[in-house]
Amino acid sequence: MLRFSLTLLLCAFTSIAVSDPYIYINHQQGESISAFNRTDLTLKTIIPTLKGPAGIAISPHNPWIAVTYPEKGMISFIDSEKLIPLEHISVGGSPFGATFANKLLFVSDWTSDTVKVIHPGTGRVIKKITVGKSPAGITTDACESQVWVLNREDNSVSVLDTRYFNVIKTIRVGKAPFALAMDDRFAYIANAQGNTLSIVDIADLTEIKRIEVGRMPYGVAVDRKQHKVFVSNQLENTVSVLDSRAHKIINTLKTGAYPENIAVDEENQRLLVLNWFDGSLSVFDSQTDKEIKRIVVGDGSRAFGQFVEKPMACLADKK
Repeated sequence: MLRFSLTLLLCAFTSIAVSDPYIYINHQQGESISAFNRTDLTLKTIIPTLKGPAGIAISPHNPWIAVTYPEKGMISFIDSEKLIPLEHISVGGSPFGATFANKLLFVSDWTSDTVKVIHPGTGRVIKKITVGKSPAGITTDACESQVWVLNREDNSVSVLDTRYFNVIKTIRVGKAPFALAMDDRFAYIANAQGNTLSIVDIADLTEIKRIEVGRMPYGVAVDRKQHKVFVSNQLENTVSVLDSRAHKIINTLKTGAYPENIAVDEENQRLLVLNWFDGSLSVFDSQTDKEIKRIVVGDGSRAFGQFVEKPMACLADKK
């Protein structure tokens, strides 16, 4: 029944771009995901999952999200309109980061050093792409023609072609790259053990600058409207704020204990920071960098990936 429901959704919504009204917080030490309303940040509902949900991806074209379970070798699909689980799929290995591109799901597998390409309608792994050692953070460019995956133990980035499923280029960056985010021109990569942020030119596929941030940078988020890049520093309980035009640090924000994954809600002008030790969500005004509130979301809360929808316009579509 679940497979049938997911297939129907795929057929019905593949050509429709949807706007997701929720923020999703995985409870990795539990068996659920909390969905909060983006407008007022109130709790909408709690969605049951398998034990240990870690990575998350929101489809930009269809009403569902994908959740990874590194300890179980499983992936779940969730209906983001009805906020109910659709299907649990076994993919093996340690699926960690996830991103949707070209109507497919790309998942970094930490232990097999591959990116697995999954067809959402069937749940079948249609391709395994060999990348570097211990792939973690993963995302797609605005046109969904490339997927970028960070190889933590190889200090590199693999750039994948989403049509031919091959590695276009491997780019050397700082030590232990873990999380990344993109704007229209650059990819920003947090090097966890190097305490740096690598800036990579998307067109040239070359690192153009490496900037010192705080200790153990773990999450990255981009605000295109405010021309800012935010980097969470786990061991300093801070977020570094970078001017994306000048590529310089312009501010440092205090957060809760052990900030991990972060995201920007451009529509509501908010920076969202998940604090692992506090079990809280720090909410900042992304224009003024002032903390608005701090919400209790529960112990062991983690949402590795883009836990708030962030549409990006493909420049090729504008030509």
